[in-house]
Amino acid sequence: MKNLIRNIMLFMVLATASLQAMAFSLPHDTVYFYNTWEQLLIDSPATMYVDPWIDPITPYEVIIETPNEKYNDDIWNKHIAAVLGDSIWLINSEYLQREFKGDAKNLNAYVPFYFNDKVAFAVTDAIPSVKELLLGLPEDAPIGVEYYYIDFRNRKVLRVTPEVLSRLLEDYHDLQMRYEGMKDYKKRPIIEDYFFQFVDRATEDLMRPFILDLTD
Repeated sequence: MKNLIRNIMLFMVLATASLQAMAFSLPHDTVYFYNTWEQLLIDSPATMYVDPWIDPITPYEVIIETPNEKYNDDIWNKHIAAVLGDSIWLINSEYLQREFKGDAKNLNAYVPFYFNDKVAFAVTDAIPSVKELLLGLPEDAPIGVEYYYIDFRNRKVLRVTPEVLSRLLEDYHDLQMRYEGMKDYKKRPIIEDYFFQFVDRATEDLMRPFILDLTD
């Protein structure tokens, strides 16, 4: 399962980075939009738009617009997520900011996300650490990505920091103990590894509620 999630995330990042090229190279792009989590989970889109304007501000921030103002209003105020083709999944940050507290304010436009029937999280550019800001980084140096866990029970979006990850792992004490015992537990690769382990465990947890049990 962990390898599957890693492959999905890698594909999402690479695919999102190529959105601009796709937008100009395909004769007819179709974007499918979803208004509820039930529609997302059964892959039953509410509507679709052909040949919208797709503008990847960054690999993790995508604006989707049409010449029709009503459709644009729906894109930002009605639709909660979109899929390009059949594989590039994006969630509406404005929906997250309306419906969830916490760190949703850090997200902009439509952002890549992963979901299954129990777990959902968004992905965006990493926020530079204090050390990175003080020491400075070469312009082409990769900073990495940030994961934003969507907590349906508490209606929060949580940036996955060491503190947040420790709380998420409380339900899986063995993982929590291993993570907190890591010397480099604050480093991004360690956070990512244990967050994916959390996603694996939560997905397979028979006692964990389904997303649809926690949404209207």
